[in-house]
Amino acid sequence: MDENQILAEIHQLQALELAILKDVANVCKKHDIKFFLGEGTLLGAIRHKGFIPWDDDVDLIMERSEYERFLKVAQQELGENYQVQHPTTVENYWSPFIKVRKLTGDLSFRQHHIAHLTQNNGPYIDIFPMEYVPQKMSFKIKKTGFLIRFYRGMLSYKLNLRKPPHLYGKLLKFVSNFYSVKRIHKGLQKNFTCFGKGEKEYMATFSSYHPLNCQICKSENYKEALWWDFEDTKMPVPSGYDEILTTIYGDYMTPPPEDKRVIKHHFYSGEH
Repeated sequence: MDENQILAEIHQLQALELAILKDVANVCKKHDIKFFLGEGTLLGAIRHKGFIPWDDDVDLIMERSEYERFLKVAQQELGENYQVQHPTTVENYWSPFIKVRKLTGDLSFRQHHIAHLTQNNGPYIDIFPMEYVPQKMSFKIKKTGFLIRFYRGMLSYKLNLRKPPHLYGKLLKFVSNFYSVKRIHKGLQKNFTCFGKGEKEYMATFSSYHPLNCQICKSENYKEALWWDFEDTKMPVPSGYDEILTTIYGDYMTPPPEDKRVIKHHFYSGEH
């Protein structure tokens, strides 16, 4: 498949994900649940006023209490067209955050790497929880980050999402034999929330895939929402988006070279 065909498929997938995003935004509006575009989707909004052209997913972020409120109402509000995937709703769940997955309509795009775990592996968007933490980096923050990576590695190997590429991975694979999936998620949850409730100086997106030092920003960056152009609609972005994106990406307004513009998810089209 040539580059133009690949980009055409990505744009088809983006259109499906945009529809999911709008439905999720409507639920949040109805229940006054605060959310923001996050990570690559936030970058796309600021730099491209929509999707990053070669990106194939949608990332939302919510402060922990908003995230828990969303989880309580989302399935009923979204109805049978969707599955709200989370450790409490899906057996042998493979992620430490919510995925809102489309169950009806155009399901020609599938994630092959989870096909052995679920038939519900079509288009989706991600929702990451954010936790209040007292410091940017500290011994406890670093310890928490290490334990989260440890549990995530066990989860990945236990569910056969990848093969251990090195000795440490083989160790995680071995240790995972002594843990149930439920226990692994319990360990993740304990570490995500170990700094307790209540507002603090910083916020951390511990379930992010970015390095720990890229996951933590001043909480004041998330105090207010700016409604920003995103494709054919407007979506909320954090007022402190510049500091957030700089923390994650550095010079975020300069696109990467073409050889770095890679699709990082595991979708394939049913037409191939």
